[in-house]
Order: sequence, then C-alpha cells, then structure tokens
Amino acid sequence: TATVTVTFKGNYSGTVKKAFEINPAKVSNVKLSSTSYTYNGKTKTPSVTVKDSKGRKLKKGTDYTVKYSSGRKNVGSYTVRVKFKGKYKGSKSLKFKIVPKGTSVSSVSAGVKSFTVKYKKQSTQTSGYQVQYAENSSFKNAATKTIGKNSTTSYSVNAKGNRKYYVRVRTYKKVGKSYFYSSWSKPSSITTKTALKF
Repeated sequence: TATVTVTFKGNYSGTVKKAFEINPAKVSNVKLSSTSYTYNGKTKTPSVTVKDSKGRKLKKGTDYTVKYSSGRKNVGSYTVRVKFKGKYKGSKSLKFKIVPKGTSVSSVSAGVKSFTVKYKKQSTQTSGYQVQYAENSSFKNAATKTIGKNSTTSYSVNAKGNRKYYVRVRTYKKVGKSYFYSSWSKPSSITTKTALKF
C-alpha cells in the first residue's frame, strides 16, 4: 500500500492524501515434471515449472524457491513446496507419488467351474496383490480380490463352467491409511471346464 499526496496552490489551498495498492504479480501455472513414479530404489526429484499470468516462465532462485519433503525413495506420497519471492507472493504445495513395481501373470490353469492364476513374486515395497477377472477383455463389471501377503503368488477363483475369463494382477502397498497400486499386468485368458474328463 502506498499514498499519494495532492497539495493545492494558487487560488486553492490544503492537501489531500489518497492511498492505492500495488498488488503482487500473479502466478497462473505451477507444474511438476511428473506426478507418479514407479519404485526403483532411487530418490525422486521432479522438476518444477512456474509461469505467470502472461505465460512467461519464471526463474528458480530469482522468482521462487523449491523445497522437497524428505525421503522420496520408497512407495508413498510426497510434497513439493514452491515459495514465491521478489514481485511474486505466496506459496503452493504440490504432491507426487511413488507406486510399487508391478508383476505379471505366470500362468492360468482351468478347473471345473474354477481357475487358478499364478503370478510372479514382487515382495519389495509391496504389501500384497490384487487379482481382477471378468468375462470381457475391457474388464467391465470385473471382480477384484485382494491378497494381503506379498509372499502368496497364486489365487483360485470359483467361476462359471465353460466360460472364458480374462484375468490380470497388480501389486499394492499400504502406507499409513493410504493404498498405492502398480499398473495392471497384461491380461491373460482361460476357459473353464464344466466337468472332469475321464
């Protein structure tokens, strides 16, 4: 806030003071280079891009500073705090996540009105697995089952006989009250049996 003083002269006398505001320049866009990473044991440090209301790219160190939360290596959610400086005021916090490494289906074997899916063990930075199956390749109205042990590498499903099923699997890790999921594996398919053959 600043003040301007008007002083009258000649046939006019006295002064008048008026206040006016100088507002900080506006920041319209703050982005991270990536908001999701897959765990690989390395620290993640996404870069930050900041632009003003006219689309001009601001300079780190001159117009803003960046502070990363500690860790940023294991599966979880992390914060990047951008604090503006100079003619730019305020701050903005952004988040990114690290998800567990995925797995893949090893085999799917058909049973009588059932099938068993086996998948590769992925115990590093995981709590368990999710198996999803459906009667269509788009997995519409799919059923999802959670396996709570990362040492378990197979799951049997009771299903309808003589039906083709598509199945896929992913890993997950629970951090506090939050769950972090890998991407789904490539789907596999199997056709169940109606009865045993002798």
